Amino acid sequence: MKGDEKLILLVDDHDATRETLTELIRDLGHKVMAAPNRATAERLVEEREFNLVLTDLKLPDGTGLDVMRRLKQVHPETPVVMITGHATIDNAVEATRMGAYEYLTKPVDLNRLRIVISNALYLSSLERRVGRAGALDAIVGHSREIVRVKELIKQITATDVTVLIQGESGTGKEMAANAIQALSGRENGPFVKVNVAVLSRDLVESELFGHEKGAFSGAIRQRKGRFELADSGTLFLDEIGEMPLETQVKLLRVLQEHEFERVGGTETIPLDIRLICATNLDLKKRVAEGLFREDLYFRINVVRIRMPALRERPDDIPLLAEHFRQKYAARYNLNRTFSPEVVQALRAYSWPGNVRELENAVEGAVVRSSGEVIELDCLPEETGGAVAEVDQCLALPGQTLADVERAYILSELHRLGGNKSGVARSLGIGLKTLYRKLEAYGEEGEAAEE
Repeated sequence: MKGDEKLILLVDDHDATRETLTELIRDLGHKVMAAPNRATAERLVEEREFNLVLTDLKLPDGTGLDVMRRLKQVHPETPVVMITGHATIDNAVEATRMGAYEYLTKPVDLNRLRIVISNALYLSSLERRVGRAGALDAIVGHSREIVRVKELIKQITATDVTVLIQGESGTGKEMAANAIQALSGRENGPFVKVNVAVLSRDLVESELFGHEKGAFSGAIRQRKGRFELADSGTLFLDEIGEMPLETQVKLLRVLQEHEFERVGGTETIPLDIRLICATNLDLKKRVAEGLFREDLYFRINVVRIRMPALRERPDDIPLLAEHFRQKYAARYNLNRTFSPEVVQALRAYSWPGNVRELENAVEGAVVRSSGEVIELDCLPEETGGAVAEVDQCLALPGQTLADVERAYILSELHRLGGNKSGVARSLGIGLKTLYRKLEAYGEEGEAAEE
């Protein structure tokens, strides 16, 4: 594509609508690919990266929300415009929650759609440029530990060396990975992120390496995996310490040979990627326990970046708190400042959930404050603020053990600001066990995570 020409995916099952909108997009100077259903749309987003996706909500084999979920898994930065003739408040809320740029109802005002497309493409391009330029600035802090991290990132960005990022949950491992990608020579290539811990054990190899049609029950078509989608770019494997041993064997071969086969396939596919891994676990300990291959550990541990816990850099806490105050005051259009007592309390707290917990605490304080000055009673109880009500449900008479367990898990999730790894660690259970319990709690678990 030349100049400002962009590639747009249009998803709609009505022939006349596709023809009309295809002509409109081409008149704007962009290329367009059209899909009549969910299956075709998901295949296309898995095969290439689009600058924008326009999708109808109601599709013959699913919904535009389904397409959006898959898109956000493989290309989370791509903006989505949802178009529907079946508008409901619930659908609009869900689309917005998932990150849709705009939600339009049919019949679509074509002049408005032209403006929406142009603005979405411009803002997406601007965000990517700003993201690259300010990648290191996004890692907020001036402490010696953070300066050391930034210097190491700058040293390795000119190479394709494999990087292992270690640190507790909430310390900013993904942010460091973003900076490495943004400052590297692969910044214009795909950047595919995978949380290994949330992948089904039965389907982890299919998700990573793809599969051929008929490879297993339910494999109704060929599907590219995350490695193939990341070709010519960067693959970020988060929580790699949770990867099953049998998958580790295949990953090791991919890193050694720079090629792989899809599940159920025989074709050898060459691969050109940069690999960044992250974990909150002690991989040396996992190796000693027989849960992580030693040869794979050496292969991914070429350059190691350790993200310090927030309690190790207390001088950065006021700076981070101010950064988040400005962010959420602007988001909610509120005029807020910290009282000196709040800053002192934030600095004195140990932050087991690290930067993520601090961000959640500040966001909550900005919203809860009834005046311009954020006072101590706006902070969570554990940081020196008001007593949290969630713990009071643990002592009610007549509860079953399951009720108490559910209440306590949700209480811990609330206390640690949604940090599931921290909750699993504090409860002494596995992360996958925690995910299963939260899934069983249904809407109550989803609300607690949010």
